[in-house]
Amino acid sequence: MMTSVRGTAGARAVRRRPVFWAYAAFGWLAVSFVWHLWMGIDYRSVMGGAGHVPVWGFLAYDGLITAMSAIGAVLALATVRPWGRRLPPWMVLLPLWFGAVLLVVRGVPGLVENVTTATGLTPYGLLGMAEQPADPSSGEFWTGMAINTYFFVGAVLMLPLAVLHQRSLRAAGGTGGPAGQEKSAA
Repeated sequence: MMTSVRGTAGARAVRRRPVFWAYAAFGWLAVSFVWHLWMGIDYRSVMGGAGHVPVWGFLAYDGLITAMSAIGAVLALATVRPWGRRLPPWMVLLPLWFGAVLLVVRGVPGLVENVTTATGLTPYGLLGMAEQPADPSSGEFWTGMAINTYFFVGAVLMLPLAVLHQRSLRAAGGTGGPAGQEKSAA
C-alpha cells in the first residue's frame, strides 16, 4: 500500500515538474520582454553617449530580443497549456532549444567571467584580453554581474523546459502534448 501511495505522489510530482519550469520560464521571458520594450522606448538614456552603435542598429537588435522574448513566453506556456497541443511539436520545440542554447552561450561564460574576476582569479577577464584589470568595487562591474546573472537564470530555466518538453513529446509519441494526455480534436 505504501508503494502505491508513494508511486502516485511521485507521478504527480513528475507531472508538476514541467509546469513549474514552464511558468518560471514564462515569468523570466515576460520580464525580459518588458525590460527590452522599455529599452526600445527609452533608447536615448539606455545608449547613453555610446556613439559606436547607430540608433537603428540598437533598435533593430532590441526589437529582435523583444520579439524573441514575447514568442518565447507564449511557447513556454504552450508546453503545458491545452491550446499548445494544437501547435506542431517542432514549432514549439525548436524555438525552445534555440532560446535555451542562446541563453547558455550568453549566460554561463558571462557569469563565470564575473565570478572569476570578482574573486581575483582573472583580473583581466576570462581570456585575459582586457586592457586593464576589472574594478570589482565599481557600479559598472556589479551592473554587469547582475545582467550576466539574469541571463544565467534564463539558461537555468529554459534548458530544463526544453529537455522536459522534448521528453514529453517522445513519451506521447510526438503528438505534441505531455504524456498521458489525449490528442486535441481540433
